[in-house]
Amino acid sequence: MLRSKITIFIVFTISAYCLISYPSPHVTYATTNTNTNTNNVPTAEAVHSSESMKVPPSVGTFVILIPNEAHENWSDEKHKLITDKNSYFVPTNLIVPNGTAIVFLHADAPWDTPNPHTIELQDSSGNAVYNTGELDYTLSSKPIVFSSPGTYKIVDKSYDTKEATITVLDNETSNGNSIVGGFYTPTNQVENTEDNDGGSHPGSLQYYKEAFNKDGFDILSEYNFTYATCDYCPGEYWPDNKSGEHTLLIYSTQQPLSDAIKKLGKLVKDNVYI
Repeated sequence: MLRSKITIFIVFTISAYCLISYPSPHVTYATTNTNTNTNNVPTAEAVHSSESMKVPPSVGTFVILIPNEAHENWSDEKHKLITDKNSYFVPTNLIVPNGTAIVFLHADAPWDTPNPHTIELQDSSGNAVYNTGELDYTLSSKPIVFSSPGTYKIVDKSYDTKEATITVLDNETSNGNSIVGGFYTPTNQVENTEDNDGGSHPGSLQYYKEAFNKDGFDILSEYNFTYATCDYCPGEYWPDNKSGEHTLLIYSTQQPLSDAIKKLGKLVKDNVYI
């Protein structure tokens, strides 16, 4: 009888240990505000290599980044861009469930001359279905939810860019409230963080890991890459970028959109891409 009780106790103890010891099968780069509904968001590496991103129904709003140097011409000044992948919009091709809201975030720094962007969305017939109006640095557009599924062309009315699209699915519907987007940062702290007016911009990968977390965002994944050496540029890279080492971050949050957009504007301004 005693042996049976001991055996039962051992089996129960081992079973309990197994239940609490096995790690979760889902691995992300999230920090303190992890939302398991974002596990199906593509990684930064996949977004970078494919220039495409399909978000799950748990995403209620997607923030499309207009990166720094997005006003530069692809054929003539491509070395001035941060990357040749998703260089004008992050991502270049976005795929979302029906009902997902879209917001554009202006991160194309003014340097000596302002670079406002006006983004128009066109349906398959070329008809304009949405216009952001003129967006200035650090500002965001009002959210748009498409009235019908289909593929929409992203047209920058201010500059020539590579072709970009948003595809709205008819077989999936957004049912969540997560906000997801992409963000570029120098991988390492650069030597000179000042703009032409002497203002300092502390942005770097380590800075943003802490700043995003402090502001209530999760960094879901990150991808480091090097791009665009320049034969006539000091240090081999275009001066505005300060460094050839870059990181693409994919982030998420469940805070109200108005709060998230305000914080993202400050995070853009903190970036050394100015």
